[in-house]
Amino acid sequence: MAAFAIELRRLREECGRPTYRQLATLSAKVGSPYSDTTFSTAARGHTAPSRAVVMAYVRACLAYTKADEEKIASAVDEWDTRWKPLEVELAPARPSQPAADSAAAPEPDRPSPSTSEGSESEQTDEQTERPVVVTARWFADRRKPVLMFLAGIAAMAGLGLGARYIAPPGSAAADSVPPVAAPPGASLSAAGLGGNSRCGRLRYVNGLTWSPCTRVEGTKLVFAVQISNRGKTPVAVKAKLSYVRAGVAYGCPGSWGAGVDIKVPPGETVISPLAACTVTKLPATAFQAKAWVITPTDRSWGYREMSQTVHIQPDGVKAIWADEA
Repeated sequence: MAAFAIELRRLREECGRPTYRQLATLSAKVGSPYSDTTFSTAARGHTAPSRAVVMAYVRACLAYTKADEEKIASAVDEWDTRWKPLEVELAPARPSQPAADSAAAPEPDRPSPSTSEGSESEQTDEQTERPVVVTARWFADRRKPVLMFLAGIAAMAGLGLGARYIAPPGSAAADSVPPVAAPPGASLSAAGLGGNSRCGRLRYVNGLTWSPCTRVEGTKLVFAVQISNRGKTPVAVKAKLSYVRAGVAYGCPGSWGAGVDIKVPPGETVISPLAACTVTKLPATAFQAKAWVITPTDRSWGYREMSQTVHIQPDGVKAIWADEA
């Protein structure tokens, strides 16, 4: 539920960051009136919003961008698909919620949360092309997160159904159709790069799991993608790495920015070189890693995944992750 709320806030940011009062006014105009309080509560993630509230929120955000009816309808369909696995997960616990607020004017102004989920930063020329193959010794240094990671994989193997992730409409990086994601209840976070790092949702291709990661390292940020093979045979894939700064995507330098062919040995994890994609911190700016992993026969890069957002504070030094905001 918290991850879903983050996506709602990110959609609002990408649509120009309308106030919740503006969204309430727009929701009435598009025929699904809700109050600013209802929308801000949904975006905070403390309680699960109803499907009707989510669809009204999406319509209002797209209406703020003056999107045409076709684009709004497409966005609503995507978010409806995104909503279904969450609804199944929350159905036993979520109390019933009124279908809609009255069609009257929105409730009076009150402080609204404003969590920026923006994205990403400039590059340095520093790079290394060779991927890092992570063996048992590397995992021993990260025993706890790795055990959590393996527990998540075990849960995924035991639960069949997959939850589908849909990129928020209007995203600068929204590409193609997403693949099947982890089953409900399974861990969606990768093990991490160590240090002050966060990774995105686990994705699946050709029997492998993968995730983009961002690490805060002194005066710079490091972007990487890690790919794990828990099978018994080597698996070949293609990977590409970039990053997002303040909502704008930037390619990483060298071969990792253009795409590389990788063969992941059985039982091991491959991580892109930590020097292959780094940027200097910028004050009051948000960053994310962005990556693609596809089969060697795929003709296009298809769906991308992004790491959790890190917000560099106005002092240009302190970094706050989205889950800390």
